[in-house]
Amino acid sequence: MTSKPFATLCRFLSETDLSALPPSVIDHARQVLVDTLGVIIAGSGVPEVNRIADRLSPSCRKEEGVTCPGRAGGFEPLFAVLLNGIAGSSLEFEEGNSRAMGHPAIQLVPALAADAEAGGLSGRDLLRGLVLGYETASRLSRASSMRKGLHPTGTWGVVGSALGVGCSRQKGAEALEQIGNIAASYAFSPYVKNSFVGKNVASTFAGLVSQAALLANLFFETGFRADEGCLEMTFSQFLSDRFDPQVLVAGLGDEYAITENYFKPYPSCRFTHPALDALEEILQEKKIAPGEIARISVATFKAAVHTASKPPDNVEAMRFSVPYLIAARLCRGPIDLRTMDHGIVRDPQVMELAGRVQMLLSQEYEHLRPGRNPAKVTLHLKGGQEVTREVMDCLGDPLKPMPREDLVAKFLDLAGPVIGKDRGKEFLVKVQGLESVDNARPLLRMLRPGA
Repeated sequence: MTSKPFATLCRFLSETDLSALPPSVIDHARQVLVDTLGVIIAGSGVPEVNRIADRLSPSCRKEEGVTCPGRAGGFEPLFAVLLNGIAGSSLEFEEGNSRAMGHPAIQLVPALAADAEAGGLSGRDLLRGLVLGYETASRLSRASSMRKGLHPTGTWGVVGSALGVGCSRQKGAEALEQIGNIAASYAFSPYVKNSFVGKNVASTFAGLVSQAALLANLFFETGFRADEGCLEMTFSQFLSDRFDPQVLVAGLGDEYAITENYFKPYPSCRFTHPALDALEEILQEKKIAPGEIARISVATFKAAVHTASKPPDNVEAMRFSVPYLIAARLCRGPIDLRTMDHGIVRDPQVMELAGRVQMLLSQEYEHLRPGRNPAKVTLHLKGGQEVTREVMDCLGDPLKPMPREDLVAKFLDLAGPVIGKDRGKEFLVKVQGLESVDNARPLLRMLRPGA
């Protein structure tokens, strides 16, 4: 093993200025930032997040501390990033990246925003850290073959987040390499099944990643050092079945992973979205009542079929269940945070209809993954008719992007009830000029209720 590819990546990161990036990349990074902050604001009201905030000692709170979007007052940065990472992971509404096979931004934004606010960094620094940290996280994920059973949040995101913070602080190549090796020491081994069965410890992983990212930078700046082989040993032996370091440097600067992300129109696992999109196309053309349906068949790729392995025990698990989400859409209306209440899992009509959903593996669709996300939904009606729709890409995918107005509406729908719709609109206007903001602190503090 050699550390040269990682050193080359760190040199690229240190030498890449925001002015060198295409305007489209910068614009897309702003959208990723806004979407992630909106999801954090909505998640700030989750009961478990509120209980964590209440249990923090008074010394962890201070008015001059950093912002927990959607929460009044300020917090010490290490506690703010913990709360924000958990809040942003609690609703299954955060953006993701199919090539990276996970959710980079929720592992980056809590640490980057807190560090920018605490240090009075510029909007350019914040955006630079987001683009380059996201690039690092995605490349590290693609270079690895994570061991079966590991959740992607908590592994490669630790390094991406730590180097994102290092880039926003304008660290040089050698410093970034050390910070990355230190951060790799804190990659952990979270069990992915927690998400699928609704065990919400999975929501804590991004908060712990963000804490580790800040600590890796703090430890480096105070004199701690790691062996230069830490990163490759972690991702070639401990967490991964294979590691190809050349992926870290192939085509550097040709394209940026942040522009390949997806945004979510539904608060559910991305694997469930193709089927929901296909069902939406059916319902846009024809109103169909649950009582008219004899059965439903869904052909899709392997990971989506896996979501139907057992009936969900709670609403968290339901976010990963294609049959229950399809039944909920037909019985309750559009899949949003209002639909996904805790009583829906025991709704007799939803349960009965979900039991009539058949999941079918399509090898043709499986071979198109992860570049495409296909599904075909067929409603078999009691009169003998069949209504079928096929989608090849989810709404929000790079090949089928969400319209800008839909992303704006999503942010206002998530943030408006907490910080006020007018404040949300004002924030959206100001964030469009983020790269010209000398100090990001006042902008981020707009996300405190009543600020």
